[in-house]
Amino acid sequence: YNEYKSYLRMGEKAEEDYEVIRQIISIGSVNFHRKSLSGYTELTIRPVSETVTFVSLNCLQTRIYNVSIDDILDVKFTYDDPFRQICSDPTKRKLDYFLSKYQQAMLRNHYDFKNQGEIKIEVPREIQRKTSTKSTFKVRVEFSIEDPVCGIHFVIPNAPDGIKKAHLYTASFANSARYCFPCIDSTSARCSWQLEFNVNAEHNVISSGMLKEHTLSSDGKHKTFLFYLDIPTAAPGIGFAIGNFEVIGDASKNTIAYFSPRGLSPLLQHTTEFLQRVYPIYMDYLNMSLPFGDYKIVFVDEMLTDYHSFASLTLASVNLLHSARVIDQTLYTRKALGMAIAAQYFGVFIVPEAYNDSWLVMGIKHILFLLFLRKIHGNSECRFWIYEQLLRVYKAEQEQLLPPLHLKEKTQSHPLTTGNHAYNFHMDPTLTPPYILELLELKSMLIMRMIENRLGDKVLLQNVIKKLLSLAWTNPTATALDRGNINALLSTQDFLKTIQVVSGKDITDFMCQYVYRPGFSNLNFSFAFNRKRNLADITIKQKPLHDGEKFVGQLTVMVQEIDGSFSNVIQVEKNDAMQELNCQSKSRRNKKKKIPLFTGEEVEIDLSHNDQDSPVIWMRVDPDMFWLCDINLQMPDFMWNALLLHERDVVYQHKAAQVLPNLSSSHTTISTLSSIILNSKCYYKVRIQAVHSLAKCISISGDPTINESILVNLYKKLYGSADNEDITRMNDFSDFPLYFLQQEFMRAIGKVKDSSGMTTPTIVHFLYQQLYYNDNQRNNFDDSHLIVAIVRLKSRLNCGVFLPRDCL
Repeated sequence: YNEYKSYLRMGEKAEEDYEVIRQIISIGSVNFHRKSLSGYTELTIRPVSETVTFVSLNCLQTRIYNVSIDDILDVKFTYDDPFRQICSDPTKRKLDYFLSKYQQAMLRNHYDFKNQGEIKIEVPREIQRKTSTKSTFKVRVEFSIEDPVCGIHFVIPNAPDGIKKAHLYTASFANSARYCFPCIDSTSARCSWQLEFNVNAEHNVISSGMLKEHTLSSDGKHKTFLFYLDIPTAAPGIGFAIGNFEVIGDASKNTIAYFSPRGLSPLLQHTTEFLQRVYPIYMDYLNMSLPFGDYKIVFVDEMLTDYHSFASLTLASVNLLHSARVIDQTLYTRKALGMAIAAQYFGVFIVPEAYNDSWLVMGIKHILFLLFLRKIHGNSECRFWIYEQLLRVYKAEQEQLLPPLHLKEKTQSHPLTTGNHAYNFHMDPTLTPPYILELLELKSMLIMRMIENRLGDKVLLQNVIKKLLSLAWTNPTATALDRGNINALLSTQDFLKTIQVVSGKDITDFMCQYVYRPGFSNLNFSFAFNRKRNLADITIKQKPLHDGEKFVGQLTVMVQEIDGSFSNVIQVEKNDAMQELNCQSKSRRNKKKKIPLFTGEEVEIDLSHNDQDSPVIWMRVDPDMFWLCDINLQMPDFMWNALLLHERDVVYQHKAAQVLPNLSSSHTTISTLSSIILNSKCYYKVRIQAVHSLAKCISISGDPTINESILVNLYKKLYGSADNEDITRMNDFSDFPLYFLQQEFMRAIGKVKDSSGMTTPTIVHFLYQQLYYNDNQRNNFDDSHLIVAIVRLKSRLNCGVFLPRDCL
């Protein structure tokens, strides 16, 4: 064992003694009362070396009844679960010691390291003679699972007829395939599959693979489902669901179907109807249809995550289903299902060669998702989503330094990936906290966008992605031994080679700075206009978080001047630096004129508050968010006001609305925020931020003329009745942005406090009126979320006053 232990520390994969070229799973019995299933699995094994004395399989929480090889029954086998007793020494109670022992236990039964597994099957001598000629043999394992704790989840509704609505499904997480059936639980062991299920007549089976046969027994009590999956797939990519499901087919493709528990078909129909617009987006971009031919989405209950991805199958949470009357769930559900379809290409078909390479699959999957988001919901929604994720990663980096996306050296480690085997388990979902994995996934997306920018052309990254798929699809039905589908395992080195082949560019330096090392920089920008030289002197102060790597690179600065918008590139290398930007326009003292924006349109901008000699109206730094840094741009309030009113970049408009209350709560700022709130052409999340910023201005302003009546009057203009603005008109949520804005109005108005920190009677009276006059009779959409927003806010009011009974 010491020799084996030292071998593991090298972090190198073992050579294979054999490979599985085909696996059959046959589930012959499913009992929902006992939460059990039984069947057998048969693995066709091809020897790689001349001598195969043992076959190791991964298998947990199963009862093994019999193991046979070819015609030889009752073959000897041993079972060893290394997790039963991880720490044998009770005196050692340190987490570092436990982590080291846990990592050893994981590697001990990892296929990629010495072909180990929980089940070790002894190959009889007569079979060993066949292995010298490289002849295949079949290993059959009969097993059952009862009351599983993970891997397979039984859903039994707590109702009189609950057993009729019961269903089960496989749950996908790291090393979970071994909890469902005996197999080689590794993404590097890929083979073709045959899955057979014998279930009660009222049940349906949805599984990975193509449904080839569906027969009913002669007595009409049982059904048999037979699925084939010819594209070599790893065991973690195999999933299935069994239960009483309803089915809806996609109108555009007969190989796509959607399933849900009985009684939810109206919700299923509405939730999935948009998907027929999604598939062509991915197919056109990748020049490839769905990788496994057919595709199914099954909505199941009691799922801890939004979805699990398997080959040709997505198991999604039933909570994603929604009716046509519910607005709030729509965008969330669409994003989840859009991501699930992208995962079919990168995440199931193409998988990381090791956990250390997971950032690649995560990043490319998100590039596809951004394409979907831009096409379905527009460029503003896509850009703002990127901005939100950039802020999430930055805030997380402020609290603690995230680990690097990829450990290049085997000796490299990080506080979150400690132990003797940190290299092997970097980004392992079993050992990495889920919230850290989620943040690393978002960071991977940001890094992939940086690579896209580094290549200089979006088409180049598209060609790289298409090349990776092309290599994986060269011979998808070949076995790993024939070097066919081996390209479906994506490594960082292969990715870099593909980039060099397609684009001719070497991004090694970039990788060293942003992928192999952790870090996130904070950049503070300020500027002063040099009248003599007609220059903008920009001062840059950089502060890497947690003393991490400093930012080095070229940043784009967009300067909006009187004669147009001009792009400048500055080089950032030091923590403190100064750059000079030539202004392309001459000053025009206090003149109003049509000023061209970067979009090409011309607008009138009031320059009376600007510096009379400066042609600069506002600036934007890194407007496309191509760099992994938080940018704090310091400008006077009149520049932020002009930017908020006239800029078309929704991210910087949002920043302007957020910054303005901290700079000024003057009547000019109030007027600007009010104009944005009433502007129906403005992006709705910018209007939402303007509402909250206006509430903040009112709370912190010492001017008695700036009070809560400003917000209330704005609300009445937008939502008041035509006959009497004091009464809210009947609900009509057909304008979705206006509906979301109405909810945020409630939250913002509730935040307004007087100088003593109390909610004014005017606000309390207003909120109670919204409940009293709320009328949803003629509305096509549900108003539950709006009512909940008001009720939750009412419970947080600090009013200290009693309302008259007629207000309640």
